[in-house]
Amino acid sequence: MRIHELNCGTLHVPGGAAVFGSSHFVCRCLLIELEDRLVAVDTGIGLRDVESPGPRLGEEWVAQVGPVLDPGETLFARVGSLGLDPRDVSDVVLTHHHRDHAGGLADFPWARVHATRACRAAVEAGGEGVMPAQWAHGVRWAPAPVPAAPWRGQTSWILDGLPASLRLVALAGHSPGHAGVLVEDVLRGRELLHVGDAVHHGAQLTRTAPPAVEAFAASAQHDEAARLRTQRLLAELADEGSVRLVNSHDPVPLTGRDRT
Repeated sequence: MRIHELNCGTLHVPGGAAVFGSSHFVCRCLLIELEDRLVAVDTGIGLRDVESPGPRLGEEWVAQVGPVLDPGETLFARVGSLGLDPRDVSDVVLTHHHRDHAGGLADFPWARVHATRACRAAVEAGGEGVMPAQWAHGVRWAPAPVPAAPWRGQTSWILDGLPASLRLVALAGHSPGHAGVLVEDVLRGRELLHVGDAVHHGAQLTRTAPPAVEAFAASAQHDEAARLRTQRLLAELADEGSVRLVNSHDPVPLTGRDRT
């Protein structure tokens, strides 16, 4: 197994440097090389989003976050730049359904899509944060995840047809059915957890986040109590140092990691 961390969409949020201490943000996805196929975790901003940002991303969102909209940053292009065939992406595992995480799904219409039941239900109901145009190609949903043994006290699920070393872990609060993706990184002898948008900035894990960061996290939450519980868990994991934490948008590593 080999794990690549890929930026699939640079964002330039006006005033972001003042709030987060960074002039840009990323849409961090994972590409996992298995022996016989490729598995993606989230898809970032896709080729069709670049071509038609208004209908697929929303004019207001584009104005708010300033996506670069570079086709070379899409997951489809990133896979090719690694010398791999995008057609070998057989499965996509979603942390959640928001536009900057699911936009590239249409670039891999043959891939099976894995998500929690609550996340899928939100998509099918056209819930908050769902951009219908991003799902109009017809998603090939995988069978629902199967409950597995709890991980660090959190509900976890194994995924149909994928190795048990790759699981969904409940990280509630940001959106309905929000989950992290746990990967047993056997090459480095530790676990990696992509936490999605469970935290937006590393300072949230060191309990030093400025009020503006916490205010932003609150503005983007689905369930405040659940979000804060998840944040405390991740802060404990960061203190412990046994799990490599990866989030979606902070360009600075949450915890020590190897770059691709």
